[in-house]
Amino acid sequence: MTVRHWVVGPPEHGVTRYARELADAAGTVGPDVVHVHYTDRLFGPTAEESAAAFTTQVVALGRPVVVTLHDVPPDDGSVLQRRRARAYAAVVGAAAAVVVNSDHEAARLARFSPVRPAVVPLPVQPLPPGPVPPPDGQVVVLGFLYPGKGHEEALRALPPGTGLTALGRPSDGHEDLVEQLSARGPLTVTGYVPDDELPARLRAASVPLAPHRHVSASGSIGSWLAAGRRPLVPDVPYTREVEGRSPGALWLYDDLAPALARALAEPELTWLDPGTPVGPSWAATVAAYRTVWAAC
Repeated sequence: MTVRHWVVGPPEHGVTRYARELADAAGTVGPDVVHVHYTDRLFGPTAEESAAAFTTQVVALGRPVVVTLHDVPPDDGSVLQRRRARAYAAVVGAAAAVVVNSDHEAARLARFSPVRPAVVPLPVQPLPPGPVPPPDGQVVVLGFLYPGKGHEEALRALPPGTGLTALGRPSDGHEDLVEQLSARGPLTVTGYVPDDELPARLRAASVPLAPHRHVSASGSIGSWLAAGRRPLVPDVPYTREVEGRSPGALWLYDDLAPALARALAEPELTWLDPGTPVGPSWAATVAAYRTVWAAC
């Protein structure tokens, strides 16, 4: 079985990065099966255009397509999420097999599609040991800025004298969010951070934070874990799933303000204890994907 990887999107996007890393880790290319990672924003400006672009390309390929879904729509009753659900259902209907990154995403998918996906959690590859810079005195959120990711909640919860650093850039179309958030508290936006600079930035963060309450899978959490950090995360279904797989890896909170205050007072709690399990490994991830590909 050989697999051709169809990689879509700008190189700094987390989904595109994961697609490229999986292609490199799998180590094979060829014509039998095509694998693609799908999130609607990478294929078109609207949910409908995105699904149409995907399905058209699948027909043109003329080969079985395995799709990994990202950002599976929640069932919140909004018009936007209903539109997105219809788009994702069309994508699933065009694929030979479907993969999601968490049990929580599988449950989301089940609300609008009868297809049973394979669940392959996002891998965590621990970074090589490196120097630990002096703490930067900041609460740090990694990844793109977009509405609902939790930056506003973090600004409201900041202890006096502490700032929030957004380690990344605004998502396309949300550039005005920087000005809106800056009006609510002390915010620094770094813009895109090159790969060779990221480990030091992750290790320098006084408080690693991943505050997205509607998250269904998270590469940002994996990046914190890879750097040896124990990020603060809201107590929601996906984070409980990760904690169940890697006990002790996450700091789950209900109320962010006291959690931030304690993290600043006891910084050792924001680092993984030696031997804390994180994963799955890339080898396990590739093995799980090979099982999916072989069934097509």
